Amino acid sequence: MEKARRALVVAALTLASCSGQMLPASTPTTEVTALRIYVTTPLIPLINTLTAAYSRVNSAVVFEVNTGNYEAMVDQVLLHDDAYLLTNYLPPEELGPMIALPIGQDGIAVIVHPANVVGNLTVARLRSIYQGWINNWAELGGADLPITVISREDGSGTRLVFENLVMGDRRTTTTAQIAPSSAAVVTSVARTPGAIGYVSMSYLNSSVYPLRIENVAPTLENVANNAYPLRALVYFAGLQEPETHFRNFIGWAQSPDGQAVIAQNYAPLLNEDVRPGGRRGGAPPPPPGGGGGGPPPKPPVDHGERSQRPRP
Repeated sequence: MEKARRALVVAALTLASCSGQMLPASTPTTEVTALRIYVTTPLIPLINTLTAAYSRVNSAVVFEVNTGNYEAMVDQVLLHDDAYLLTNYLPPEELGPMIALPIGQDGIAVIVHPANVVGNLTVARLRSIYQGWINNWAELGGADLPITVISREDGSGTRLVFENLVMGDRRTTTTAQIAPSSAAVVTSVARTPGAIGYVSMSYLNSSVYPLRIENVAPTLENVANNAYPLRALVYFAGLQEPETHFRNFIGWAQSPDGQAVIAQNYAPLLNEDVRPGGRRGGAPPPPPGGGGGGPPPKPPVDHGERSQRPRP
């Protein structure tokens, strides 16, 4: 992947068209524009809901959606100046001349098997698990059960976010099992009593249990309030500022109507409504994220890192 060294531009669109509800053209037309979007796998649920909702208010566009891991999708966008990337990972120092338009927040949930009694981890303990220094749940107050570390593949945006927020410059243990998608991580953890993995919170379901991190549950509210530590902004990014139909679509996603759609499964940019023109009452929060669900809250315990929850 070509890696030019230019500053990343983070912007919000100023769209008069976003000041009110967007309506279809008043007269029928046969002209339809296709918008090409490359989407990293954690955000597949988001692009599905966004495109479905937008199609109901603007029938003049159709969407050509391509999905894959972060590196593969970036490679494609760098080849097409009329396409945009939807991602929750975007390091300014590694990308080329891309403009980034934030639309929401995604949270990275750390998941275990539902039978696991450990309910909370500090970031330091989580890092030690993924480095291979903690190998048994008994070391964390759980059952005498080997820990099976599950990670995403190289090039995965979710892995890059996790490594940025948790691992820093430390390497994931070579004994980790590699899952090719977020759905595969959920499936592997659900089938393995000693497993631990990480996914976008939009992939949470009842087959796995999301841990509290630093005694904060991974919920939409906690991500929107910047309380949950593992979070990342969600961006549309491309080689040039969007025009015409793409501009309208991304501007709608930043508008109150679009933010309401995003907030169904991810966190909006801020708790308050996003105002047209990108003035949200403040800058977007530092490393944010989003995603729904999460465990019921449990009170902190004195031994912190070894916080447990009742067996299901």
